[in-house]
Amino acid sequence: MLLRHSHSDFSVKTRDGKEYDIPKGHIVATSPAFANRLPHIFKNPDSYDPDRFAAGREEDKAAGGILIYSFGGGRHGCLGEPFAYLQIKAIWSHLLRNFELELVSPFPETDWNAMVVGVKGKVMVRYKRRELSAN
Repeated sequence: MLLRHSHSDFSVKTRDGKEYDIPKGHIVATSPAFANRLPHIFKNPDSYDPDRFAAGREEDKAAGGILIYSFGGGRHGCLGEPFAYLQIKAIWSHLLRNFELELVSPFPETDWNAMVVGVKGKVMVRYKRRELSAN
């Protein structure tokens, strides 16, 4: 959940035309796990498909404006987002270059109940260091 205080009175209209008034000072919450899986926005919302954000598709902009809430959105976006992506790329580049990985356990189910979305149960991976050439 991402929580924000409203700094002014405003209204929100749903797709069905219902309107809700949000008074100044109230807390507004959104769920990235829910927002990033809306079937009327994303084709195959439960499938991993990073190309949905690529130029030409840009499904995340279908609702107007930003829809990727994982790092916060709009005016209060996370300043650490570029650094987080850099870390993720560096870690995966190292792992994929230096190790052979094999999933030993069954593919895990997603656990949507935690603060940070994770997996249910243990994920067991077998790894072996790759023999890299001197080049």
